[in-house]
Amino acid sequence: MLSKHTILSVLILGLIFACSKHPFFIDYQDFDGHWPALKKVVFDIDAPSDQPVNLMIYIRNNGQYPFSNLFLIARLKTGDSLLLCDTLEYAMANAQGQWLGKGFLEVKESKLWWKENYELPTAEKLNVQLEHALRFNSSEQGTDPLLGIVGVGFAVEEILENE
Repeated sequence: MLSKHTILSVLILGLIFACSKHPFFIDYQDFDGHWPALKKVVFDIDAPSDQPVNLMIYIRNNGQYPFSNLFLIARLKTGDSLLLCDTLEYAMANAQGQWLGKGFLEVKESKLWWKENYELPTAEKLNVQLEHALRFNSSEQGTDPLLGIVGVGFAVEEILENE
């Protein structure tokens, strides 16, 4: 027979998942603790929506990440046509050097906004390409590889009516 604590835990987890957003699309690419400079992370979007959506980027980093911020170049393409291209900067740590992402152990996951309330074009083959654009202050060359990155993800999330 199940204990009261087990039943309560299952109910709480059910409520948490019921209240969270369900993405139309979510995918991750994992790295072995470093992201090569020439490695573009590509996600083929197979669940387009005719409703406005939020485009989200997920970064998983560990304590070896050497910066307090992250610069990304994000592209949305269909075939050879470029639909969007943005250079994005995100804070990864606060002023005291503590990681801003969520997680219990060494790996932290940051959920980063790319586009809010965006209408995806009605194209058959959409893909998102992400690449990092980081360098040390005195260097003209990009950081290769970018240490401390263990995963990169992308999601297309529906917009809930009460947002």
